[in-house]
Amino acid sequence: MAKNREKKVLSGPVILAGSHEPLIFRRRTGYASVEEEERFLQEHSEEVVEGLAKRGITWLRTHFFKGFGLEAEAKEIEMTRRLVELCHDHGIKVELYTQFGTLQYETFLAEEPEMLAWCTVSEEGQYVTIVYGHHDFRMKPCLVRDGYWKYFTKVLETGMDVVKGDGFGFDNVGASTEPEGCHCPECRAAFVEFLKAKYKPHTKAGRILATERFGFAVLDHIRPPTFNRWNPAVACRIIKNPVFQEWMEFRSENLRRRFVDIWNTVKRRRPEMLIEYNVYPPFGSNSQWWNGIDMHRLAPWTDAFWNERPPQSPEFRADGLFWHKVHAYKVAQAHRSVVFTGLGGKDLRQSQLSLAECLAFNQGHLGHLGYPPAVARGARPEADAFIAFRKEHPELFEDTESVAEVGLVDSSRSLAYNGVETHYASVLALGSLLAGHVPFDLVPTLSEEALSRYPVLVLPDVECLSEGEAEDLTGYVESGGGLVLTERTSLYDAWRRRRRAPALEPLLKEAKGYENLRFGGEAGENVNVAQSEGAGMVLQGTFGQGRFAYVSRLEPVKPFGYRQEDDSIDSSHWHLPKNYDQFIEAVEWAGKASFTIRITAPQGLAAEARRAPNGRLLIHLVNYHLERAAYRIAVTLAGPKATEAELWTVGEKKPTALRVRGSRAGVYLYVGRVDRHAIVAVTCS
Repeated sequence: MAKNREKKVLSGPVILAGSHEPLIFRRRTGYASVEEEERFLQEHSEEVVEGLAKRGITWLRTHFFKGFGLEAEAKEIEMTRRLVELCHDHGIKVELYTQFGTLQYETFLAEEPEMLAWCTVSEEGQYVTIVYGHHDFRMKPCLVRDGYWKYFTKVLETGMDVVKGDGFGFDNVGASTEPEGCHCPECRAAFVEFLKAKYKPHTKAGRILATERFGFAVLDHIRPPTFNRWNPAVACRIIKNPVFQEWMEFRSENLRRRFVDIWNTVKRRRPEMLIEYNVYPPFGSNSQWWNGIDMHRLAPWTDAFWNERPPQSPEFRADGLFWHKVHAYKVAQAHRSVVFTGLGGKDLRQSQLSLAECLAFNQGHLGHLGYPPAVARGARPEADAFIAFRKEHPELFEDTESVAEVGLVDSSRSLAYNGVETHYASVLALGSLLAGHVPFDLVPTLSEEALSRYPVLVLPDVECLSEGEAEDLTGYVESGGGLVLTERTSLYDAWRRRRRAPALEPLLKEAKGYENLRFGGEAGENVNVAQSEGAGMVLQGTFGQGRFAYVSRLEPVKPFGYRQEDDSIDSSHWHLPKNYDQFIEAVEWAGKASFTIRITAPQGLAAEARRAPNGRLLIHLVNYHLERAAYRIAVTLAGPKATEAELWTVGEKKPTALRVRGSRAGVYLYVGRVDRHAIVAVTCS
């Protein structure tokens, strides 16, 4: 059963409150207070539900199955069933928090004596537990063996048929964190079978391919990666070992397979039921290596996913440090999913910015306002204006489609095989497009649709390209497309084997100065810092009808430390690159006259461009500066013939009319000032 992308599971905005931990878990972890049971009972009260309904809350996230076992949790599951009925009486839908990835063996064994045979086993033969909170009682289920997943069907059926929730919210999603990947006999055997099915060494062609890949074609004795004190998992920043690369693929596929099974189990019985996972990893982290998480492989099998990753609170600072959550929103948009997320904020302004960012980039859905009793009593009053605006003006949000003209390539392969430089380039490129008010989408694959959809494609250090992908990109530029590439894009093949020259050399050699480029390191280099004569140089050229620009490096403000504890490009590295201006100019140059939307604004004002079903163009403007408003903002439209335009602002009852002026470039709309968030709505003939 393939995902039906046309099905509209979410009708109306998601405005969420929730407290998902059952009492049994609060007590077992040791953080329950003396009054915990009283607090727990209050969370299920009609008084709280009525208060949530009055605030405009549309979804409640509450406990269902925490992994102690259906029998151990039966009493609290019954409380959830009654809470669901109460919420439905007040027009609130309920997401059932459901444990995907941990089993609390102390109670589970009383219900299922074979439970330990379902659990992940480390290389040393120890049961693997969760990596935070000293929760040694929470074992990780194996993704290969079927034991837990057969039991899990009963959990899903209970949620659908007995509790009758409106959606599942799955938590602790992913394979066990390396260096504690599962080494049970079944996983070892399945890994070998995975390799045999992929390379087919029983055939002549398969033996040739396997030998090219591994050096030999006898695959029966390959085992999962192992580590020692001299070779820890955290040192695997460049993944060159072909078995390690295939292990990542194996783990990612096993996780995807469980997503597909859950999708089919739920949607066959309750197609309207929402499926959400807390699976989004930290932007800038090699999640495929650590947990087998490839968001572009998983997101097609979700209606929504949770983002609880830092930075929780958005902000643009004078030194160019840019905190945002937009990557998660763009991943969701690329797969017709949405994001459930917390709304952080150290003060009122930051809280309002968090709400504005979610409203603009999350397709009109707002996030999680907090603990239900507190929300029911009026906590986060700054959210009320956003809630009212969203509900009063559905035409500005519902069923809109992106009209971004820049596609930012988000290459799972390049990001998996290099855990530092490719991630740094991705973080810096996305932040630059956002801060430079360039509307863009994420492009997961270089499909025919993507190549025909976007006037400009940006490849931020997309090291690994196949010969076919390079040929497609060359044809894309020759046919009139605009291409921006940085650093070592196309210098490696799909297995991350270094080429003598980039696969896109037929393009690059058309640029004056290409002969001076020198790519650092040899074929066996261990640290992959892109280098050239004059780091940060920009080459521009034409090829056929199109243009391309090469930026030799997005220069970071904060170098990566390469210490053992430095395992990702975390949010402390999220400054705009030193050559931010050069990069934005390269994007604009590559777009030449093909851009129909151009926005003039100070650095740090972000834009999202969408089209409503009635044809209206909707341009969201979000000011990430906490300390000051953004001034002298203007929108120029080169393609659409605008007949009227208006400016909508949260908190205002009516829009402000904008004067439509003609200009050499097309239509000129002067917006003026944006304090936090505004929408330019343009009616086109």
